Amino acid sequence: MTGAEPERLAMIETYLKAQGLFRTYDGSQKDPSFSGDIMELDLASVQPSLSGPKRPHDHVYLKEMQKDFKNCLDNKVGFKGFAIPKEK
Repeated sequence: MTGAEPERLAMIETYLKAQGLFRTYDGSQKDPSFSGDIMELDLASVQPSLSGPKRPHDHVYLKEMQKDFKNCLDNKVGFKGFAIPKEK
């Protein structure tokens, strides 16, 4: 009923079955059981950060970006380095 090509629907169904996520709603399957675990996120603790597409795990918090950039200016050329002498 989605209008998708039959080949695409077959691929999606195969994937969902392999992941244990495929359901039919005809009463032949029991309802899924979910754990009672609750995850909480304190939005006040979330800090914006920046990272590049090349090394997304090397992020810098936005509030530290200016300091980090200035500290990198005189590092050797390469990762976070521009080889600009401090006097310049």
